[in-house]
Amino acid sequence: MTVPEQAAPLVALFEGLPHVMFSLKSLDGRYLAVNQAFADRAGCKSPVSVVGTRAVDLFAPELALSYEAQDAALVETNRAVRRQLELISRPDGDLGWYVTNKSLVRDGTGRPIAIAAVSVDEHTAKTDPSMDRLGAALRHLREHFDEPLNLAELAAIAGMRPATFERRMRRVLGLSPRQLLVRARVEEAVHLLVSTTRPLSEVAAACGFFDQAAMNRQMRQLLGVTPGSVRRAARDGAASR
Repeated sequence: MTVPEQAAPLVALFEGLPHVMFSLKSLDGRYLAVNQAFADRAGCKSPVSVVGTRAVDLFAPELALSYEAQDAALVETNRAVRRQLELISRPDGDLGWYVTNKSLVRDGTGRPIAIAAVSVDEHTAKTDPSMDRLGAALRHLREHFDEPLNLAELAAIAGMRPATFERRMRRVLGLSPRQLLVRARVEEAVHLLVSTTRPLSEVAAACGFFDQAAMNRQMRQLLGVTPGSVRRAARDGAASR
């Protein structure tokens, strides 16, 4: 598989950036080129070994399903993806939230020929000294994600007024406390959907969602897939191994 001539400068631009994942896919979902950061997170030794594979060949089925749904929507709507939050495996094997941009690459006639994607690990991008003061509050939020959000309690842990705490979080993380709480719940829901056979209603309750419909809505919004499709993808992936 060859990289389209129009995309060659993009490939060179992202070489050597350790915390920025770059990929170029054909419209049918096969990787044409990636940088080393992408290969590392996909568990591959080099970018060359990724060429020709699909997301489902590299990532957990429930994650690949989300990526492919996003690609299909991009091709169908012709609308670039901007600042989309998505779950991706980090080099240590943990799941992490990344900010992703995707665009179609076109030939000289304007015809789409490939999909270019750039993802930045939010965790590695944070250098604001406020993180030290926020750390304890964020750990508390992640440990008690199944409880209602108590902004005053979180702010007190961080030694701030509630309004200051929320403003600082938005500046450092680009998210409100409530948005971060929802992300923590979705992350745990994915884990339970993949690792257990608990009914969807029980998973929703265990993760702090009001009901199954709320879990469905939030997962669709953040990942572009439903809880049921995540579980089916994980089951089908296990069966094929």
